Amino acid sequence: MPRLAEVLRAEIVRISRRETRIAITGIREAKIRLSKTVADLKRKILKLEGESKWLVAAEKKRLTQKPQISPEASKKARLTSKGIRRLRRRLGLSQADFAKLLGTSTQTIHIWESKEGALRLRENTTAAVLSAREMGAREVKRRIAETEVKRPSRKPAKRKRAKRR
Repeated sequence: MPRLAEVLRAEIVRISRRETRIAITGIREAKIRLSKTVADLKRKILKLEGESKWLVAAEKKRLTQKPQISPEASKKARLTSKGIRRLRRRLGLSQADFAKLLGTSTQTIHIWESKEGALRLRENTTAAVLSAREMGAREVKRRIAETEVKRPSRKPAKRKRAKRR
């Protein structure tokens, strides 16, 4: 009798393996197709992310390009602290927003507004101030909104600790 039990057990194992293999064949083929699809999608995502980075960099470069003013106009322009303050107030901007518009720091705007007499500014900064003179308040606020980059929060992410048993 023990011999019959062994033979039956071996036959049941063989048949169950065969049936399992037949049932899994379709699933295995589907898994292979899905794995290839996922790999293809990953390649496409990497390519799109690269293009996206390139486009973002190009757009930032376009937005940060300094306005072009003729050299004659920049030499003739007389910029004073009162003129800077008056321009900033006419545009309805804080010193911080005005600094963002011109591509300088808030401290620089404060120094400009507190100086006496004519200001001696760099060529590209003079061009930025002269182009700001020609803008309206709405256009200035739109430009500031375009150039602002939202910064991620500085708070470190909380880590989940594994529970000890």
